[in-house]
Amino acid sequence: MTLGLTSPVTTIKGVGSKYAKLLGEREIFTVLDLLLHFPVTYIDFTSAQDKIDLEHPQVYRVEVENFKFSRLYRKKLTILKISGLINGQKVLITLFNQPYLFESLKKTQSLRIFGQIEKRGGLLQITSPKVFTGSINLPVLPVYKSIAGIKTGKIRKLVENVFSQLIEEDDGLPEKFSQKYSFSNAVTALNGIHLPQKLEMGEIEKLKNRFVYKEFLYFQLQLQYTRNHFKETERIRHYNVDNRVRQAISQSLSFELTGDQIKAFEDMVRDFKSERTMQRLIQGDVGSGKTVVAFLALLVVVENGYQGTVLAPTEILAQQHFKNSRSFFKKARTELITGSTPQKSRKSILEKVKAGQVDILFGTHALLHQDISFKELALVVIDEQHRFGVAQRAALYYKGRHADLLVTTATPIPRTLLLSMYNDLAVSFIKTRPKGRLPVITRQINPVQRDAFYQKIKQKIQEDEKAFIVLPLVEDSEFFSDLRSLDSEAAYFQEQFRGIDMALVSGKTDTAEKDRVLKDFALGKIRVLVSTTVIEVGIDVGDATIIVIEDADRYGLSQLHQLRGRVGRGKRQSYCFLIPSPKISEKGRQRLQTLLDSNDGFKIAETDLQMRGGGVISGQAQWGNLDFKVGDVREDYPVFKQAVQDAALLLKDETLHTPAITSLLENVRRELRTLNFS
Repeated sequence: MTLGLTSPVTTIKGVGSKYAKLLGEREIFTVLDLLLHFPVTYIDFTSAQDKIDLEHPQVYRVEVENFKFSRLYRKKLTILKISGLINGQKVLITLFNQPYLFESLKKTQSLRIFGQIEKRGGLLQITSPKVFTGSINLPVLPVYKSIAGIKTGKIRKLVENVFSQLIEEDDGLPEKFSQKYSFSNAVTALNGIHLPQKLEMGEIEKLKNRFVYKEFLYFQLQLQYTRNHFKETERIRHYNVDNRVRQAISQSLSFELTGDQIKAFEDMVRDFKSERTMQRLIQGDVGSGKTVVAFLALLVVVENGYQGTVLAPTEILAQQHFKNSRSFFKKARTELITGSTPQKSRKSILEKVKAGQVDILFGTHALLHQDISFKELALVVIDEQHRFGVAQRAALYYKGRHADLLVTTATPIPRTLLLSMYNDLAVSFIKTRPKGRLPVITRQINPVQRDAFYQKIKQKIQEDEKAFIVLPLVEDSEFFSDLRSLDSEAAYFQEQFRGIDMALVSGKTDTAEKDRVLKDFALGKIRVLVSTTVIEVGIDVGDATIIVIEDADRYGLSQLHQLRGRVGRGKRQSYCFLIPSPKISEKGRQRLQTLLDSNDGFKIAETDLQMRGGGVISGQAQWGNLDFKVGDVREDYPVFKQAVQDAALLLKDETLHTPAITSLLENVRRELRTLNFS
């Protein structure tokens, strides 16, 4: 049996119904989907070391002298200690919860390990390395991020099974551009990425660029086609912004707007009075008050007798906007729909929306369902919130209905990226913070002083402060063993904050439990929230004044700035504490110094673009909400820029289209013809 790139994953040897279901949960349905799950790192067995390196993880050959296995039943823990020699030097290897290796060691006198050796108490030691006791048929071993619980070894085996049967197949990339950029054919490139014979990372990255480029190209084809289709949409609704409307605005505001907020609102009023529909992006730094400006636009719409809707990327954020709207809009009829809205309530809300008895509908992507229709939808507000692509996907549904579009983003975007991602949107900038909000003070903490530092934080908590503590990983990673995880540090923080109400939350936390914890934290029932980056956006707790970011050098600059923005939202002085990892790199030092020197998100975004290249990459890291499988717009910006230009060329010249591109654009046309949301 042969496999093609479009073959279902169920045709791969080793994929039964269980694995097919797990892969499907991560939108992996075809052979190509699986092969686009690239290795996160490689173990190079062609460079097995005899000389011990105390600075970097390496592959070593070990001659086993003896081993000891023990089991701690109460802690549900097994410990395997191996004494061996590396080039004549004695090394102690410690492994946890890998009892199956005990039987393998009885049959071998040598093994290979991958990890970092440390010198402790005069003895060379290595904890939790990757261990290989049998023969290895690959000179360079790919290591994968786990997929919905499918471990790296199983993924590697599935990939090997694919390549044993895979035949060459066109993946829809135009020949003109393959030649232009000297791309290999799809299967050859994928083979070089997954099963390289030599570890040459520069060559592997070149092979990856083929798929990064294709992903960006197809995205741009859909985006530009839709933009061109609706670019000249004429306004069919007209607005009065008279004294009655201004009085309603005055009654809704309990504070003074900043100059930037006033200017952004004036920009929108001009849009409302123009002959074309509004297509505007509001860029606001964290805590700058973008949501208030969006609410003002919605208020104008409602006062003129029309409907508006607000699309948020997460349920927590949608609920937060809905809650805030209750105090802002004095007369408007507002409702909320998310994926967890009970069916009976949903049906009632939809009937009211269709009848025009709801003025503003808040929600998540549940708003995009075909059964939602409005009586007079006039304004769509999309809170992009650092989720590139959400605005564009939603625009596919809404732009063509003569509705105005307002997109907000809390992530300042460098101008070069802005032109590529939003070249059809007018932009308003909100940089100044509302009056009364103090800049967050940022400080770096020496990891050696960690225990004493947390005792000082405990004192602050006892004085009625509230704190976030952010860790990079959900659980320990064998390839990022120097980084802290939520699982491994839970007991430490319970001890440090004994007597204080504390909770833990991550992307793996059940949605209902997560909502409960965040609500209790906002109400003050919980004083310390230990989490992963799940709290990066959309969490607005006005009286939280402290955020501690562990292993802070391992995050990107923009992400650090977003995390810092979780505090400083009230009138009290707030602090951001950065604790670097033990082995901080030079780039890591530069990132932290940039954050220490500046609170300007726009300046930080430009710096981030220039020095991009860090961040945690691990199977145990948080699952993000990225819109691209293999590309990263910031990191791969040169490739993205090429795709923008080439998509425009393809839309002008149909002779360059492949069958896959023709089908893609026909699907977009079909969607545009059948839109019925307003």
